[in-house]
Amino acid sequence: MRDIDSAVSFSPDGKRLSFMRGIAESGDLQIHSANLDGGEDRVIGVFKEARLSRAFLNGPAWSPDGKTILAPMLLDKGFSLSAIDLTDGRPSEFMVNPEFIGRPAWMQDGNSFVVPMLRGPRDDTRDRNATQLWRVAFPGGETKRITNDLTDYGPVVDVTRDGRLLVGVERHQEAHVWEVPGGQANKASQITSGGVLYAAVSVAPSGKLLLRKFNGKMEMMNWDGSERKTFQPEALSFMSARFCGDRYIIFDNHNAGTVQLWRADSDGSHAVKLLDRASFPDCSPDGKWVLYGSEGRLYRIPIDGGTPKEVVPQKGGGVWGRISPDGNWIAYRYPEGEPTQERLGVGPALGGPPVHVFSLPGDADALEWAPDGKGVQFLLTRKGATNVWEQKLKGGEPEQVTNFAPGKIFDFAWTQDGKTLLLAKGEITRDVVMISFR
Repeated sequence: MRDIDSAVSFSPDGKRLSFMRGIAESGDLQIHSANLDGGEDRVIGVFKEARLSRAFLNGPAWSPDGKTILAPMLLDKGFSLSAIDLTDGRPSEFMVNPEFIGRPAWMQDGNSFVVPMLRGPRDDTRDRNATQLWRVAFPGGETKRITNDLTDYGPVVDVTRDGRLLVGVERHQEAHVWEVPGGQANKASQITSGGVLYAAVSVAPSGKLLLRKFNGKMEMMNWDGSERKTFQPEALSFMSARFCGDRYIIFDNHNAGTVQLWRADSDGSHAVKLLDRASFPDCSPDGKWVLYGSEGRLYRIPIDGGTPKEVVPQKGGGVWGRISPDGNWIAYRYPEGEPTQERLGVGPALGGPPVHVFSLPGDADALEWAPDGKGVQFLLTRKGATNVWEQKLKGGEPEQVTNFAPGKIFDFAWTQDGKTLLLAKGEITRDVVMISFR
């Protein structure tokens, strides 16, 4: 079998398995059931407008009586847990949560399940998807909290067959902003300190820094850490927050069950919503227009608002892009084919077919242009070490740009002159935990 995009769940008799499959062209999420040898593969549920990122495809869960499969997913309106009734083939939405829902684990009697979820406010020291464990009655839906601590139990939990032990993976994370002159790892120095987790960094032409935290909050500061202040305290940005020259800042804002595109002055004042259903915004070097993704397409819109123009047609779920240093080109990544392969396209900023298409490693993360505009850079983790890699537009295999020892890089940005690399960098450690359950 191939093109299995999630963990699998076995039927009670062990003869069949269930899994998730993302369809790149349509953006659909399919739930499948098949024999162990791949035979009799059937689609038992199809969900439109689901996010097909690997972070949200944590797998289905087959009930002990064999009659129901639970499937967690991220939709445009938020996280959803659907129940697929195998007796009549009908899927129904069992529960909705504005925050993260992980993969559930059924209790032995089939009358309830345990699920990792995030509910309530997130502080600066936690990941956006830091979870606690909850017990949910089935089919009633009554919810009871099991854990109430500072542990992050991750996206997946399991229960022993006798129902006495919960097994999960406890995650510990740190993430700071680093300055790396010339991209040389031996010259890196840490800018931020303390327990705050920083997920991303953007730098203005003036040198001002905009930092995005893992909990969606943003702050601004000078290069030396001085004049630190909160930026747009009511906003939650999880995808992209970027300077538009020294005048504006654009950012995604997760609000009222949708992802919105907002613009504010560089000091945080005069914030205005430009669009609904817009993700991963980027700003042109001259600060005059914004690139964003929506429903598998890329659009551009004037920075002051107006009518969007499609520049990259339907590419399936997950397409997003970045604007070249000269403002003439767009680099964008998108899923293609079945089984799904990641692609890197480069096309005109005014729209039109790509002039370059490259295969992109499936685990590539982030996307930025090289400062000289001759290549596109991204993050790859090899042997426990994340580094910046570059795909040259002239072709060839991707080349490693930085040489950091084991550790995780979450985001990167170059200064406008290309002399200094900024990183959101840290560590993630994991430990297996068992919790006695009665």
